[in-house]
Amino acid sequence: MLLDLIVLIFLGSAVVCVHQHRREAAWRGRLLDECAAQLAAPRLGRDRAGFATLRGGRGEAAIDVRLVPDTLVHRRLPQLWLQVTLRTPLATDAILDVLRRPAGAEFYAPDWLPLRLPVPATWPPDTLVRGTAGAEALLDLARPALDHILADPRVKEVLATPDGLRLTVQASQGARGTYLLLRGSRFPLTRVAPDLLDGILRDGLDLARTLSEPSSETRHARAA
Repeated sequence: MLLDLIVLIFLGSAVVCVHQHRREAAWRGRLLDECAAQLAAPRLGRDRAGFATLRGGRGEAAIDVRLVPDTLVHRRLPQLWLQVTLRTPLATDAILDVLRRPAGAEFYAPDWLPLRLPVPATWPPDTLVRGTAGAEALLDLARPALDHILADPRVKEVLATPDGLRLTVQASQGARGTYLLLRGSRFPLTRVAPDLLDGILRDGLDLARTLSEPSSETRHARAA
């Protein structure tokens, strides 16, 4: 009898785990369903961890959307980042990275950039600005658009490269009870809101248009 009871408990636990796994997988895969209409020719998919991905177009830019769970920082609630990449050529050879609230564990941000630039006085003081040669001119050109983008406290990173832009924004924060009791990550999010993606795309495209025109310094350098 005892052995039969143990077997039943084991089988019951296994069934519960399977159901939980299926629910988690279904949740991850549906997170971007309602955002597909924001893009032309949208293509929904999943990454290796089962999180939804979305590709398509907006204006002249090719758009990649993905979700990045971040549970690495001790004593901070887990974060689920929404990363939006706009692939559109910019009139620069430089790379500029603007990172909010750096904790040293941002595995998705480039940490090899050689230059650390002064943070504009109007920006939040917990901002890290890095880049390559020429990033100063890129920062000056992008300042008005970045002032607007960084006013949203959900924004984590803005990365500009010759190939386009990437914006990383908080999609959700882990549930406090799950984290405090089990050190697990459960995000109180059913779907990513289309309005969130739409706002990121509009801000990103505005910034891309600004950076697609050569700055005066770039024009002088090319003329020389």
